[in-house]
Amino acid sequence: MFLLNPVSGEFLLSRSLDFEAQRFYILTVEVQQGHSQVSSVRVYFNVLDVNDNPPVFSQNNFTASLLEDTRIRTCFLSLNVSDKDDEGNNDEFFTLDPENGLVSTIVSLDRESIPFFNLTVEASEPDNPFHTDQATVIISVLDRNDNAPRFSQIHLAEVSENAPIGHTVLQITSNDDDADSNAVINYYIPEKNQDLPFDIESTTGCIFVRRSLDREAQDHYVLKVNANDSAWSVSTDVSIFVLDFNDNRPVFFSDLYSVAIPETKHSEIFVLQVFATDTDIGQNSEIFYIVEPPNELFWVDASSGDIFSKQPLLLHNSTFEIYDFTIVAFDCGSIPLHSNTTVTVRLEQFNLHPPKFLPSPALVAVPYDLLVGTEVAKFIATDLDVNSSGYIEYNISGGNASEFFWIKADSGKLFLSQTLKESENESFTLLVVAKDQVLAKNSGVIHGTDIAETLVNINVIGTNDAPLFTSTWYEADVKEDTPTGTSVLTVSALDQDSVLDWNRFIFRIVDGNTNSSFSIDPLNGIVLVNSDLDRERWPVYNLTVTATDHGSPPATGTTNVIVNIVDINDNAPQLVTNKIQVKENQPEGAIVARLNAFDFDLPPNQGPFTFWLSNLSAESAFFLTPDGVLLTRRVVDREHVSEYRLLVVFFVCLFVFLQSCLHYITLASTKLDSFLFLSLSFTNSSRCQKNPPEILININMIAHRVSTDLSVEDPNAHQIHQNALKFLSSYV
Repeated sequence: MFLLNPVSGEFLLSRSLDFEAQRFYILTVEVQQGHSQVSSVRVYFNVLDVNDNPPVFSQNNFTASLLEDTRIRTCFLSLNVSDKDDEGNNDEFFTLDPENGLVSTIVSLDRESIPFFNLTVEASEPDNPFHTDQATVIISVLDRNDNAPRFSQIHLAEVSENAPIGHTVLQITSNDDDADSNAVINYYIPEKNQDLPFDIESTTGCIFVRRSLDREAQDHYVLKVNANDSAWSVSTDVSIFVLDFNDNRPVFFSDLYSVAIPETKHSEIFVLQVFATDTDIGQNSEIFYIVEPPNELFWVDASSGDIFSKQPLLLHNSTFEIYDFTIVAFDCGSIPLHSNTTVTVRLEQFNLHPPKFLPSPALVAVPYDLLVGTEVAKFIATDLDVNSSGYIEYNISGGNASEFFWIKADSGKLFLSQTLKESENESFTLLVVAKDQVLAKNSGVIHGTDIAETLVNINVIGTNDAPLFTSTWYEADVKEDTPTGTSVLTVSALDQDSVLDWNRFIFRIVDGNTNSSFSIDPLNGIVLVNSDLDRERWPVYNLTVTATDHGSPPATGTTNVIVNIVDINDNAPQLVTNKIQVKENQPEGAIVARLNAFDFDLPPNQGPFTFWLSNLSAESAFFLTPDGVLLTRRVVDREHVSEYRLLVVFFVCLFVFLQSCLHYITLASTKLDSFLFLSLSFTNSSRCQKNPPEILININMIAHRVSTDLSVEDPNAHQIHQNALKFLSSYV
């Protein structure tokens, strides 16, 4: 039915349309760039009707029956006529009042479908049908803004990153079926920010560059453009691709390359590689290298940047020679850009220095039961010549141990190659030689000054026995207030191995050290307090201590250290309960409660306790015996006083441990009886001394001051009276 021109985007009809057969079509159009789909759009076609069908009666013959006295103007027959066309009968749109000639609409009009109507109106006299006249009525349908703008295509564009400010990238177009001012469209970018390098002209829809572009920073933009006709607003996405421009020079990884090489007789050797990058893309990023100005001794591979010598490089009357030259990197842009770097080559004498061994132990102890393949020692030799340390070869050239040991030529590691259990010798001697492989390869002759030798003595010893602690277990008592860093005890160990170096130990605590409470000196075995101790939280520590020697392989001995934490009087006594219930109207001497206290410390810091009430007077309602029995001194009445606040002091043994306790006595009545509620609460008025003097304290010597409030509540008046109750006591 429809054909689409792939270049221009025009639609063509392949055959005729028929409004009566199908009134609309929906097509999906895709836009491709290469083999990739870029975007798609849906196109709607509405088929408009033309008057190509004649009116048709609903039937060929109509029959009607009438009574003979049928009244004049009685409607007796309806002739049904149909027309497949959608237009042409103006009676579908307007009605004419036959008496007053008023023309009215009977359906809604659409200017975009029918912009005007041409009506023929006939006037006739009822009495004389031949007296008629006709007139033409032309009705123009005025436009209302009832159609939104619509975009007719997908908007894609490309722009070079060197496009000047103000350059037009593309023009956005849209259609509006309305007319005149209702079809005037303004364009804008709703989410424009300061970083967006594009803007749009509101009337023309031309998108232009408003600031400089940089493809290397961002190469693709998607703009949302709105089209607004003052009543409707629609949007579309515009894709803009930024094309590369050769605006970046090649950049070398370094401004200066330097290398030291030995002299050589070869006409061409690799020296080093230079490397540059270009942030442009495509041809603009392709780089080639040249030596500028050309050099007689060196050349560079144009594509890789590898630098080679052109001829043998030899020193004649000096120990070194320095060559400087410049490498230039060009890109392949239409207007090439370039940068340069400097290369410094230091030419040094070949194998000027012989290898030299680093210091190594002159005596190596090897257990007789050492497993075959175990590394025994490692020898390291260096060469001051350029790049020669990596070409040193190690060999065993003498001694009486070559059948039991072998050395790895490239690393200098010495390994056991045969078990020593059957050896009759207790000591061996090895002569290890280091030679320069490069020298041997090129000259074929090794001179005495071109090698290094070292002599090593190997003693065969027994098995490395584990260290033995001087005691199978250790025990110590430490007070819980011992300061951090205090020494607890010292552990020690012995080792019967014949190698003296194996008799040095490293001590460690490996288990039982809760909260890292202790530490140990790794060399002398002194156990120290490492953090605050608390017997009530952790009374005993069982530390596992190890001693590890320096044997090959190392051996470890183990012991246990028991640390008992000794109690100090660092916890104040506390009351067991703080709520007591008592009936009102009890006689004098009635027992209210028996006060009990406890202490987290150990005996003798744990009781028994002595109690008394402070500021006891003749008016006091309660009395407290030394053993903690609380008694009434008079009858208490809840309606008179509903709450008492008492200060209680109690101490332990011969040392004064003051506790000021605030007691609340609440009296309440029920239908059955009356009860006295004594709520006991307390706060420490002082803490016990760490080491109180062991002397008898006279209670009358106590002069400690504690201040609190006595609150009495009246249940009838709901008033609260506050009085000050003060208690004097102190440590001496």
